[in-house]
Amino acid sequence: MFIIDLCIILVKIEMFKRSLLLFTLPLLLLIAACSKNQESKIIGLWELKPLVYPQEQWEFTAENYLLKYEVTEIEKNLLTVGRWTLTKNNRLNIENFDVGFNGEWTIEILNNKEMKIIFPSSGNLSLSFYR
Repeated sequence: MFIIDLCIILVKIEMFKRSLLLFTLPLLLLIAACSKNQESKIIGLWELKPLVYPQEQWEFTAENYLLKYEVTEIEKNLLTVGRWTLTKNNRLNIENFDVGFNGEWTIEILNNKEMKIIFPSSGNLSLSFYR
């Protein structure tokens, strides 16, 4: 009787392991897809709000470069080049950029037309962008 009970328990454990694997794998794939989706929303050219003259644009490239431009009616000048990545917590990490902008930013709003990021390390400095 004891051996039969032990066999039943072992079979249930194996079934649980398989069920856990079947549930975990799609969940991990979904999380990875969401992260890539966030990245694709960030990539591109963004105008800094509010509009001031000269206009400031930030470009997030697919190669994880961050370029800052000053734009006038006559020309577009590259001011700064840095690097950007998304952390596992979906925070925007900026490195090798302007002083005061390097570090992890919280993404408050991100869609195809608007992005708002907050820098908790700098007294909650907030930047808003649009396309």
